[in-house]
Amino acid sequence: MSTTSSRKRLRFDRAEIDRQAGQCRVRVTLALGQLIFHADAEDSADGTGPLKAAAAATLKAVQEAAANRFSCSLADLDHVNALGKELIAVLVDVNFEARDVQVFGSCQITDNEIDSAVKSALNATNRFFELATRQ
Repeated sequence: MSTTSSRKRLRFDRAEIDRQAGQCRVRVTLALGQLIFHADAEDSADGTGPLKAAAAATLKAVQEAAANRFSCSLADLDHVNALGKELIAVLVDVNFEARDVQVFGSCQITDNEIDSAVKSALNATNRFFELATRQ
């Protein structure tokens, strides 16, 4: 049983960013047990563009890992200062079992803002991922 429960948790592996001509492409890699999921997204190389691309790529990978049992897309992303901590916060539009909801996720910025954007998207969607992948 412990193998089954460990497979239910998506794990962030890495995010790779490629910047060219004012645009950036972020490739996010997530793991679910031995399964690996990759997804890419593009946005502007300026401002929060790379962070939005990272979050959007994460949401694509989460959706794929859940066998498209729910859909999700990035509604908004921002830097937030809450209780003296710098965070990346995301709003995600989710459609699950014919219902539309908007969920919030956040992650404290440590060293890498791109990684924090990925983790914010995972934070927003982890409950839906668990519900969608129940047997």
